[in-house]
Amino acid sequence: MKKLFIFAFSAVLIFNLSAKEHDFSFGVNFGSLGGQAQEIVYASSKTENYLSELLWNVDSLNCIGLDIRYSWLKPGNKAGVFANGSFKFGVSDGADIMEDKDWLAYKLTGRNYPNWLTNYSVHDSKVDSLNMIDFNLGMSIVIFQKFLLKPYFSYHYMHFKWSAYGGSILYPMEWDNNNHVYVDGHVYLTQPIKVITYEQTWHIVAPGISFYGEFNRYFDIEIAFEVTPFIWCTAVDNHILRDLVVTDVLTGGLFTEPSFLFSYKPTDHFVLSLSFAIREIEKTRGNSRYKEAEKPAFIEKNISGAGYYAVDIGIISKFRF
Repeated sequence: MKKLFIFAFSAVLIFNLSAKEHDFSFGVNFGSLGGQAQEIVYASSKTENYLSELLWNVDSLNCIGLDIRYSWLKPGNKAGVFANGSFKFGVSDGADIMEDKDWLAYKLTGRNYPNWLTNYSVHDSKVDSLNMIDFNLGMSIVIFQKFLLKPYFSYHYMHFKWSAYGGSILYPMEWDNNNHVYVDGHVYLTQPIKVITYEQTWHIVAPGISFYGEFNRYFDIEIAFEVTPFIWCTAVDNHILRDLVVTDVLTGGLFTEPSFLFSYKPTDHFVLSLSFAIREIEKTRGNSRYKEAEKPAFIEKNISGAGYYAVDIGIISKFRF
């Protein structure tokens, strides 16, 4: 009986020590995202001057998703490991406007005026779909008691699809050879017909570093930063009224993301967190494939680009096991 009691006591003790080593949480993320996606056509493959730019604005796009976190750090050890994953999708349309700008002075005059805006249009827009996946895998290094330095690698996946409707078009007057008059290039599309759709699919691999501090049993904070040139993007622009589809394959550029996580732990098994992140992608560039109805497709090399900027604020409700 005494041996059985010692065995049971030892098993409970080992289980409790093991439980302290592992921290697993599962929760739901509610948030809002606002920002802008950028679609670029350069004047040539060797210049930074724009031929065309479309700005897809997003206003207060509500999101919901899942958050999973695991960490292992044995008491007394100076280092451990962790893995975090999250998935979110849009539940509103983030309605705003899309602006379409062209700098066609070179084609019109034979001279290069990079800042001479020739064509402009503005349209109502909305986000048809949004899916985002983020995954981090890294190491926890103890600096002092409950303060950790955490180097890691991350993978980010993002897919957006927008649609633009109606709008106002401001183009230069054109000469009508048949009627020998100038035709006004100002057009109002009063009906909310769909004129353009645009999709961006991003794959990003980034190194990151974060600082974690637990000030007491109720509150902790984590500040992180990521930067990388390892960016892959596929973008599809469908000009419905022109029956033209442009597919871009883009690489490189610069991705940056500072983020902040503040957590409140009222009990050992429940955590409420406030998250804040600013994600920006710029200077991504690549080739474009143009396909117009009943015409052969052709490829323009190194003339396309894309960008992305968004502020993401969320509340995460998690249960710890």
